Parts: sequence; structure tokens; C-alpha cells
Amino acid sequence: MTRQKTDWFQAIKDIRARHGCDILAAERIALSDPDWRRWVDAQINRDPDCRKMARRHMKSRGPASLIVVGDGRLKIGDAI
Repeated sequence: MTRQKTDWFQAIKDIRARHGCDILAAERIALSDPDWRRWVDAQINRDPDCRKMARRHMKSRGPASLIVVGDGRLKIGDAI
């Protein structure tokens, strides 16, 4: 499945509108989908812009972050 960053942002907007939730909750919902999870996992390690956003997310969310560092790589945490 080919995805683009714009697809991710639109998916989050759609989820927020549908469920009336905040960004973090929408991201959790999106990441419960295995396809999105694999795509995001790859993007945060391959795309410099995505990696930068992931690190910013980790810094701002602290222990509540959806992203963790494991084996020297960024990855989606298990506690989604």
C-alpha cells in the first residue's frame, strides 16, 4: 500500500471530525490499523521530516508519547 504524508494528515483530520476527538486520540485510532502502523513505523525512520516530527512528538508528550526508541530505531510503542 502506497501512502503519502498528506494522506496521513487527511486521515487524522477525518478521524477527528468523525469521532470528535483530539489529535492524540485520532493518532491512536489511526495507529490501531496495521497498515497505517507499518507505514508510520517506516516513515519515521526513512523520511527526515517525519523523523523530525516524531522526535518533536516524543519531546512534547514525554512518557505519553506514541513513539519510542528501540534498538536504535524510532518505532510505534506497544501501548497504543
